[in-house]
Amino acid sequence: MGAALALTCASLTLAHIRIAPTESTPGAREKYTMRVPNEKQVATIRVEGEFPAGLDIYDFEFKPGWKIDFKKDDKGKIVGATWTGKIMPYEFVEFGMLGINPKEGTSLVWRFVQYYEDGSKEEFTGPVGSRLPSPVTTLKKPETTNASK
Repeated sequence: MGAALALTCASLTLAHIRIAPTESTPGAREKYTMRVPNEKQVATIRVEGEFPAGLDIYDFEFKPGWKIDFKKDDKGKIVGATWTGKIMPYEFVEFGMLGINPKEGTSLVWRFVQYYEDGSKEEFTGPVGSRLPSPVTTLKKPETTNASK
């Protein structure tokens, strides 16, 4: 019984919207991949995303059957996006984005809301360890090595 419960909990944990990589470096150019699974019995029809402060997303991977609308701030910088399309139950879609990490900071916190055909939604905006956590990318400075002898 305990093993079955652990497997059920593990599968629910894996069902959340994820961002890869989970670790990068400050100031790096990075390809981020958002994986959106659908574990519900109804189709996902839209995903709204708010990008981390300081992250400069400048290019997007387009998927057939999906439309992307950009959210911009008053200076024209892309700060979020809405993907509209359909993910059937037990399927997933991955969307790629190119960005430049901020030069300062230790983490990038992403916020997503997944909308379903029945009118329900799930907000992946909570803290790490919560039922619906925000995906987080940790920023680590590269380790320096002393090459002198």
